[in-house]
Amino acid sequence: MSSQRVVVLLAVTCALGCGRPLGRELFAPREPLRHADAIVVLGNRPPTDAEGRVAPETARRVAHGVALYRRGLAERIVMAGGPAPGGGTEADVMAAHAMSLGVPAEAILRERRSRDTAENARFTMALLCGEEDDDGCAPTLLVVSSPYHLRRALRLFRCAGARPIPAPTPIPDEVGYQASFTAYEYAVGIYRAFAPACPGPTEARR
Repeated sequence: MSSQRVVVLLAVTCALGCGRPLGRELFAPREPLRHADAIVVLGNRPPTDAEGRVAPETARRVAHGVALYRRGLAERIVMAGGPAPGGGTEADVMAAHAMSLGVPAEAILRERRSRDTAENARFTMALLCGEEDDDGCAPTLLVVSSPYHLRRALRLFRCAGARPIPAPTPIPDEVGYQASFTAYEYAVGIYRAFAPACPGPTEARR
């Protein structure tokens, strides 16, 4: 059995055996929500189900980002997510859903290139600050994702030069949901423990 499979197996076993208590160790520390330069909604694969409907996790993230927008916490929403299985992009699926919830098209920016969380951060910063490195550009961003994913996402956005604020989605009361996200994030965490804190362009995919 490959070392990668062993890591995943250990993570799944841990998540199923310890699920709720250990999974909560992944959560980002709570911070008060405040006005930001933009709201960034991170994509989730696949963004649609087999019938072409917006997938539940994607819908949860978009709805939470839209709720923050309606509260006046930012004037712009970045939908961050690249090519999706079957064609199109996560960003376009999320943008269309946000517009169906009443967000004007001009308030939405689309980051369509990313293949992982590190690229979400890097390409979002390029979208907001320009492609050239700009040490003076450090936008405050409300980052929306599942609570299990946010701690890792915040670290990667800091690596990219942003000042991220956690904006976790509510947790569905589904054991399977909690176990699957916990298993995945533990697997990534164990795997990334042997890699640089701030990964380069060619490193681990989401």
